[in-house]
Amino acid sequence: MSLLRSVRCLSRAVSRPPAVIRRAPSALLSRSFQTSTIQRIAIQRPSATQTKVVSSPSKEYLEEEEIDVELIPSAKIAINVTDRAAEQLRTIAQREGNPDAALRIAVESGGCHGYQYKMELARERVGDDYHLSHPTIQPSNLLVDAVSLTLLNGATLDYATELIGSTFRIAENPNAKGSGCGCGVSWELKE
Repeated sequence: MSLLRSVRCLSRAVSRPPAVIRRAPSALLSRSFQTSTIQRIAIQRPSATQTKVVSSPSKEYLEEEEIDVELIPSAKIAINVTDRAAEQLRTIAQREGNPDAALRIAVESGGCHGYQYKMELARERVGDDYHLSHPTIQPSNLLVDAVSLTLLNGATLDYATELIGSTFRIAENPNAKGSGCGCGVSWELKE
């Protein structure tokens, strides 16, 4: 008997309209709805470490090659590299079987904003290169020519993995005006 009574009570509860629907339509229209406040989520940037200078170009080489650039003292060089970029550099060196393998970063004129970054793998250092490295993740070699370093000093190198592929990129360059081109390669020099 009690089972039958429970089933009848349940069927009545299901057949009844909810309390909100039983109200008059005007009562539904006059109700106010409260929404939650939208909160901005801070995008965490990857931590970057200042590189150490392994070697600098020689004045003799610059004079011999007639490269007119003022050398930046080692204490004033501030190229930063994220840990994931340094890890990728180490992976490349191990895959190549060459602890001297490096990423060469250069700035060339061109692109829609006046300058563009050029990055390529290098197996050896050239006379006007600054050789930089992550202080703890080894080998993580970067080569930057003396002219390009004047335009890159203070910049951060990152390694980004996206759906369309993975690439090294300059995440922040204090010498660049604005955010540059949407492609992330072309940029304009601050005045």
